[in-house]
Amino acid sequence: MSTREIAYSIIDSLSEKQIEGFIAMFSEYLPSGLKNDRKLAAFRSLEGMIEEIPDIDYDKELAEYREERLCAQQ
Repeated sequence: MSTREIAYSIIDSLSEKQIEGFIAMFSEYLPSGLKNDRKLAAFRSLEGMIEEIPDIDYDKELAEYREERLCAQQ
Protein backbone atom coordinates (compact mmCIF):
# COMPACT_ATOMS: atom_id res chain seq x y z
CA MET A 1 0.00 0.00 0.00
CA SER A 2 1.43 3.40 -0.97
CA THR A 3 1.80 6.27 1.45
CA ARG A 4 -0.96 8.15 -0.36
CA GLU A 5 -3.32 5.17 -0.03
CA ILE A 6 -2.55 4.92 3.68
CA ALA A 7 -3.28 8.62 4.09
CA TYR A 8 -6.59 8.26 2.22
CA SER A 9 -7.64 5.31 4.37
CA ILE A 10 -6.80 7.23 7.55
CA ILE A 11 -8.80 10.26 6.42
CA ASP A 12 -11.71 8.04 5.35
CA SER A 13 -11.87 6.65 8.88
CA LEU A 14 -12.12 10.09 10.53
CA SER A 15 -15.34 11.86 11.46
CA GLU A 16 -16.15 15.25 9.94
CA LYS A 17 -15.15 16.98 13.19
CA GLN A 18 -11.83 15.12 13.28
CA ILE A 19 -11.13 16.08 9.67
CA GLU A 20 -11.76 19.75 10.53
CA GLY A 21 -9.23 19.46 13.36
CA PHE A 22 -6.77 17.74 11.06
CA ILE A 23 -7.08 20.52 8.48
CA ALA A 24 -6.68 23.20 11.16
CA MET A 25 -3.60 21.46 12.55
CA PHE A 26 -1.89 21.05 9.18
CA SER A 27 -3.16 24.17 7.41
CA GLU A 28 0.33 25.69 7.34
CA TYR A 29 1.36 22.92 4.93
CA LEU A 30 -1.49 23.58 2.49
CA PRO A 31 -0.61 25.27 -0.78
CA SER A 32 -0.80 29.04 -0.35
CA GLY A 33 -3.51 29.34 -3.01
CA LEU A 34 -5.77 27.00 -1.07
CA LYS A 35 -5.17 28.87 2.19
CA ASN A 36 -5.94 32.17 0.48
CA ASP A 37 -9.14 30.74 -1.01
CA ARG A 38 -10.30 29.65 2.45
CA LYS A 39 -9.45 33.04 3.93
CA LEU A 40 -11.23 34.83 1.11
CA ALA A 41 -14.30 32.61 1.52
CA ALA A 42 -14.33 33.34 5.26
CA PHE A 43 -13.96 37.06 4.58
CA ARG A 44 -16.82 36.99 2.04
CA SER A 45 -18.97 35.18 4.60
CA LEU A 46 -18.27 37.90 7.17
CA GLU A 47 -18.94 40.62 4.59
CA GLY A 48 -22.36 39.08 4.01
CA MET A 49 -23.22 39.69 7.66
CA ILE A 50 -22.74 43.46 7.41
CA GLU A 51 -25.94 45.42 7.86
CA GLU A 52 -26.57 49.12 7.55
CA ILE A 53 -27.25 50.78 10.88
CA PRO A 54 -29.88 53.51 10.68
CA ASP A 55 -28.98 56.99 11.83
CA ILE A 56 -30.05 57.62 15.41
CA ASP A 57 -31.49 60.86 16.67
CA TYR A 58 -29.81 60.85 20.08
CA ASP A 59 -31.71 63.87 21.40
CA LYS A 60 -35.04 62.20 20.55
CA GLU A 61 -33.92 58.89 22.09
CA LEU A 62 -32.83 60.67 25.28
CA ALA A 63 -36.10 62.61 25.50
CA GLU A 64 -38.13 59.39 25.07
CA TYR A 65 -36.04 57.61 27.70
CA ARG A 66 -36.50 60.45 30.18
CA GLU A 67 -40.24 60.47 29.51
CA GLU A 68 -40.45 56.71 30.13
CA ARG A 69 -38.47 57.04 33.36
CA LEU A 70 -40.64 59.91 34.52
CA CYS A 71 -43.83 57.94 33.84
CA ALA A 72 -42.42 54.86 35.58
CA GLN A 73 -41.58 56.81 38.72
CA GLN A 74 -45.08 58.24 39.07
